[in-house]
Amino acid sequence: MLRNLKQPKAKKPVMVMFHGSGSSAAIFGIQTHLLAKELSKKFDLVFLDAPTPSAPGPGVLPLFADMPGYYRWLTPEVPAALRLAELLDVAGYIHTQLDSQNIKPSDVVAFLGFSQGALVALAMLGLRLVEQSVWENLRFCVAIGAGTTGNVAQMDGVENMLGMLSTMLGREDGKFPGYSVQASGLRDLWYKDGRRLANMCARDRTKTMDYRDGHVVPRQKNEVLKLVQMIISIDEASKATSLSTESTRAPLKESMPSPLNGGDITEGLAVLSAKWVELQA
Repeated sequence: MLRNLKQPKAKKPVMVMFHGSGSSAAIFGIQTHLLAKELSKKFDLVFLDAPTPSAPGPGVLPLFADMPGYYRWLTPEVPAALRLAELLDVAGYIHTQLDSQNIKPSDVVAFLGFSQGALVALAMLGLRLVEQSVWENLRFCVAIGAGTTGNVAQMDGVENMLGMLSTMLGREDGKFPGYSVQASGLRDLWYKDGRRLANMCARDRTKTMDYRDGHVVPRQKNEVLKLVQMIISIDEASKATSLSTESTRAPLKESMPSPLNGGDITEGLAVLSAKWVELQA
């Protein structure tokens, strides 16, 4: 007698989740429970702790006082050249953490981040665009409540770095060409940060939404579903364009070793820093 064998379930692509500064993977899992419930239908969600211990961040206390262990991704004040080094270190850390969970780089298609984690998600996509990344299938990112808590100088630095990436990729408009979804709370104290960041990105590859809340992940069902639909839409759009075959491929990228693939990090940083100085001159 023939047996009816069930077809194995298709493996879902991985979306990596980055909490905000002064938070943790466990806390972010609670903060995103409604969103995660919907996204997990399409993606395998992986929550990571940031690498550096930190004081509790905005909105963490007193609600999560019984969940100690708070972390941050980035140092608030560092020179531009050192920020590049820090981002490469963070990329290496993320790679190591995913590897420890037996997640292959090729499985990762998206990063989703909140607050400081949103900036990291965008930066990791930027490294992918200039081929300084092991995540060859990374296609898009989701930035929720992104910002620098109102620090104008830091936002200027973010804009300069995204403009640098844009120029390196041969664009003339200075806009970040990665696919992204940008969501900002209308009552967020740092709402203007999120809007400014969205305006730094190429309009044809960016979806934006406002939601009626503060510096939190969307919690109302209709807003969660709207955000999920935008994410699915940008996911589909990103599939139609290969990030490694941009028509404006810049010669600089061929000369840059990938530190995450065993290249010389000093040489890579020298190329990036030299390009940074040239653009700022």
